[in-house]
Amino acid sequence: MSNYGPKARRFILFCEQHQRPWLPASEATVLLYIASLLKDGGIKSASLQPYLSAINNNHKDLRFPGPAKGRAMTRAVKGMATIQAELAVQEENIETQRTWLPAAHVRRVHEAALKLTPRSPKELRPLRAFAYMVVAFVTFGRPDTGTSLSRKHVHCGDSEFSVVLLKEKGRRHHLVKRRLCIPWKGVTLVKELIEHWEFHRDTAWSRSENTQPDAYWLLPEDPKNFKASAANDWIGLALSELDCRPPEGGHFSAHSTQKGATTCARAVGVAMEKVCFFGGWSQFSSAVQHYIDPTALRDADMNYYFEWLTWSHSVPFALPTAPDPEDSFLLDVLHERCYFTVLYLQSRAAKTQYWSVSYLVLVRQLL
Repeated sequence: MSNYGPKARRFILFCEQHQRPWLPASEATVLLYIASLLKDGGIKSASLQPYLSAINNNHKDLRFPGPAKGRAMTRAVKGMATIQAELAVQEENIETQRTWLPAAHVRRVHEAALKLTPRSPKELRPLRAFAYMVVAFVTFGRPDTGTSLSRKHVHCGDSEFSVVLLKEKGRRHHLVKRRLCIPWKGVTLVKELIEHWEFHRDTAWSRSENTQPDAYWLLPEDPKNFKASAANDWIGLALSELDCRPPEGGHFSAHSTQKGATTCARAVGVAMEKVCFFGGWSQFSSAVQHYIDPTALRDADMNYYFEWLTWSHSVPFALPTAPDPEDSFLLDVLHERCYFTVLYLQSRAAKTQYWSVSYLVLVRQLL
């Protein structure tokens, strides 16, 4: 049986209550289950897929065909979404999308953090909230990724700040973890903030009787493990301290840092492949589009945090020979750590087009 845990048990309990077999379950049983979830409330249509996957995985583990897929399921989920949307309108309980966090808010929090001089663990909490928000913003961090940072995987070198992402969504089973690097010359005051936070955190631990753990954001009075809502709590504390409010009808959450970083980076003109690399998305995924507000206008605060990503990282190399220089042009495309040299050839005589793609692997790491 798969390890979907509570979701699988909930379906089994439903089948037992309605005297229907849960293994193998029929398509009709699953449709009744979806209707039951809609009636009970508490689960939105956008969050329904894991419940259906739990059913399918249990069947697949025991070599039965999965009943919770196909056209009927797609239409049922869509119908559930329609009903929930109509009920929300009737009850005037419309939920708005998460608002992206403006770079101006982050800059205010950043500057306020550098002025804090906490003298007790209680006074250290606002500094942690400020530092977390800035670090999550500049690293395009997700809430679970940011709160799980380890001290030994956060490195402040002479020229750069780097983090190793231990619990990145979709990559937790990977043995090799991603490492993000930000040059100090790109975001100068981030170094001061990190050193400021680490100094006061380490001082608080040295005054306590406990051994300092490896968790990067943990304070002496904290429980061993953070709550799932820790990132939301810290973001809320940081913004409320400075009275930074979302626009009318919007709301900030822990995901606003990643959405804000993505939106600001694109507004500055950062290439999509770099945005996807920092955000952890595949370059062919459409998910990143949900994190970008195309109406955002570039400003000085956006430039401060993300303009360094527009800097050129060119490496000299020999150009391939073109049959006719007058009929061709060369476009250099930077793709992660390889250069893709795309040579477009157009023959006027034959009225045909040819594409020649050569891959030049970098022999040294890009700065």
